[in-house]
Amino acid sequence: MDKLNETVDVTEDTSINDVVYLTVEQACKVMNLGRNTILKLVKEKDFPARHYGKKILIDKAALPIWVSKHYGNYKI
Repeated sequence: MDKLNETVDVTEDTSINDVVYLTVEQACKVMNLGRNTILKLVKEKDFPARHYGKKILIDKAALPIWVSKHYGNYKI
């Protein structure tokens, strides 16, 4: 029964290549941008992010498509 209540930290064991969604911190590393910049982009209407309470997950496959469509449009 104790195993059901344990939380599993997959950030250490899971490579960025193995995930479908990125956390804000992972997106910062992938895009080489700061946390505040990523959080500003997440607020954009068509940015590929999902909000689950306070957690923000960014669609890894849709991110490069969004960046290619919007490159140069933002002054952050």
